[in-house]
Amino acid sequence: MTIAQLGQDSPETGFRASLDGEFRYGNIEGFVQIPRGGGAGTTGSQRPTFSEIGINHSAIGAPSVALGWTNHNLYGVARIIRLSGSDVLNETLISNGTTFPGGTHVNADVRLDWYGLGYEYRFTYKHNSEGALVSFYPAVGFALLNFDYNLSGARGLSASRGFPKAVPQLGLKSEWVPGGPLSLSAGILSSLPFSTLPLLLSVNLTAGYQLWGRHDHGGIVYLGIGYDRIDEEDNQKVPNHIKASIDPEVVVGLKVNF
Repeated sequence: MTIAQLGQDSPETGFRASLDGEFRYGNIEGFVQIPRGGGAGTTGSQRPTFSEIGINHSAIGAPSVALGWTNHNLYGVARIIRLSGSDVLNETLISNGTTFPGGTHVNADVRLDWYGLGYEYRFTYKHNSEGALVSFYPAVGFALLNFDYNLSGARGLSASRGFPKAVPQLGLKSEWVPGGPLSLSAGILSSLPFSTLPLLLSVNLTAGYQLWGRHDHGGIVYLGIGYDRIDEEDNQKVPNHIKASIDPEVVVGLKVNF
């Protein structure tokens, strides 16, 4: 197929919508560095790591919705990341001004949710003889990180911190429908981490199968791989610094187009 054989598809008219329920699962590495008031000596450097508080895997709910008219779409997306673990500390840990001696059994709950809203424009090209479709969706919007952290141990020891932080976001996804029930899609959403704004990055590559209907009105089940990263660091003397890399991820979902 050459460029000459491609022609831009006529835009659909009327209202359309899509609902997408997605699940992502993978290994997680990183840390939650939480000082008290930015003061020196109130947190360990890049501690606690997720592994030392018993968190090694992440299950992510990733629902999304899109509402469109012709080639214009408004979308909402979420990453629901709730982490829990427990373990015995091998060495003394200081977090948010609280000292947890080595040998302390700790329980941890960490929330790394983020939510995005934005606008995307669809460019669709159709192979004139075979009916294959190639679509691109550049997007612009904003995202909100909703962070929360709780660490508890014996004798009433505890450390906690939570905050929201908003950030602008860009995205690009593409889809190839060769004319049968199979399809391929890829996408990236990333915030713009200026200064102390967080990096919220999500990438995926999936293969889909049409369960019913057609590609623009029907249900598609898909399976693939993904990667998520969250990196937030503020400008205190000793910063709050949250870093999480989740990969490789197994991605599975069901998308319904109306």
